[in-house]
Amino acid sequence: MPDIRLAPPPHATPRRPAASRALLAALSVLGGLAFAPAHAQVTTDDSALSALPAARPAPKPHPDHATPKPATPARPTADKPAAPAADAPKAAPTRPVPAATIPTAPPPPPVIRPPVVDVPLHPPTLPPEVPAKADAVGAAVDLPRGVRLTFAAGSADMNAAMIDRVKGFATALLQVPYARAEIDATASGAADDVSTPRRLSLTRGLAIRSILIHAGVATTRIYVRAIGVPAPGATKSPDTANGTPPDHVDVTRSDMVASASPPSPAPSEPRSAP
Repeated sequence: MPDIRLAPPPHATPRRPAASRALLAALSVLGGLAFAPAHAQVTTDDSALSALPAARPAPKPHPDHATPKPATPARPTADKPAAPAADAPKAAPTRPVPAATIPTAPPPPPVIRPPVVDVPLHPPTLPPEVPAKADAVGAAVDLPRGVRLTFAAGSADMNAAMIDRVKGFATALLQVPYARAEIDATASGAADDVSTPRRLSLTRGLAIRSILIHAGVATTRIYVRAIGVPAPGATKSPDTANGTPPDHVDVTRSDMVASASPPSPAPSEPRSAP
């Protein structure tokens, strides 16, 4: 505390009562405490702070994430009803249910059309023409439904008479649109070698097929069968007494109509009434 001493008055004043003098002394002490500066000496010891555990300051709540206080709904009174909340969902407007429609007839059955497949159509490649050779050994013999062409052994060459006879057969075949040409080609050969006669008979049959195609017969109407060595009694010989040479080709007409109706079934046996 500061040392406050009251200076004696310079001049003598009349004596006052003791109560007044005590009051003035108290006021002087209080006034000196209020306006006089105070001096104090403070010392601190930092070693005591290191012994204390480190404490984290509590995070302050962010004003944006502060938990809002729930609003207390106003209680309705008897005279005034409670106002509806602003966030309450509004009821969707109800629509009238449409009347059921019953069709008078069932729907028609669906029509399933077959898939359309684009098939590229290309003209057939014509085989090479068969040249006529004057020194070719062979002849043409008429058959009941065609012609037989004979060849020399081991050869497939044809002379002009043979080619002209095949062309005449093609002209007659074009008059019957539903008939087809059947070419049965045979050839002679050894009994232990069936490959060589079959290949020779195929060459002869393809040569006759080429003549028919160049004459205007469609390829789908020509059937070639390379038989090779013919079986005994399997040839169509017009004269069985003279025999049939093994090196020949029979060109005949099938005369089968594709659109002909099938034959009617045989009638069933009559049965007696029970």
